[in-house]
Amino acid sequence: MRGRRTILWRYFRVVFGNVQSGNVKRRLGGWAAVAGLGTLSAMGDLRPVYREEFIELPPGAEVRGRPGTPLARFEIVPLTDAAGGRALRMTAEGASGALLMPVDNVSLSRTPILRWRWRVLEWPTDADGRRPDRDDQAVGLYIGAGRGLRRTSLAYRWETATPVGATGAVSYAGGLVRVHWIALRNRESGTGFVVEERNVADDWRRLVGGEPPERFAISISCNSQYTHSRAVAELDWLEFAPARSASEVEP
Repeated sequence: MRGRRTILWRYFRVVFGNVQSGNVKRRLGGWAAVAGLGTLSAMGDLRPVYREEFIELPPGAEVRGRPGTPLARFEIVPLTDAAGGRALRMTAEGASGALLMPVDNVSLSRTPILRWRWRVLEWPTDADGRRPDRDDQAVGLYIGAGRGLRRTSLAYRWETATPVGATGAVSYAGGLVRVHWIALRNRESGTGFVVEERNVADDWRRLVGGEPPERFAISISCNSQYTHSRAVAELDWLEFAPARSASEVEP
């Protein structure tokens, strides 16, 4: 498993260089842990097969940054309205970074639903994912996979000025790394926590093309290096669950 995880993460190492490691363990929370927040009551009773509540940094997680660029900070902070009483906070001050997380025993063909709860507290100034010189986001979730040095990622981003629903693609490392992104939120979405639910398999087919990978890694990013500004965001939890059947989907 360790060898496969190393192969999966080479994608991120093409883009990110410096490393910070955390000694941590995974928190697999029960469905009832968030029921009291009222965030999942309308999402059915499909229990997640994987759940991370960021009580501590996930085991094996690494923070990586680009060489020559200040490293964004990722830390666990107390939060009274978080599912587990804590949340992951990321801060970039003219900086860039990503928290790389191994994800074991999750199949996007069987459990393609990704849910998470996040918010932005400070947006990078005048950032816009459509502009290479302003391509900063306070927070983004990346699903990445590939073979050799060629890597492909699907990214869900909370943008600043980019219109909600906008999509795009960008290449790095001479075209070896390709990121397909969608703007789920922007500054007009406000600073309150929001629960997202995406069918990663469907989004992969639509935005990337082809079938989604069976083996992948998650990267949580925070960037403000292009706009030379400050960005702050928080992630409460994330989870993978099966898709609802057609009979369970409301007309």
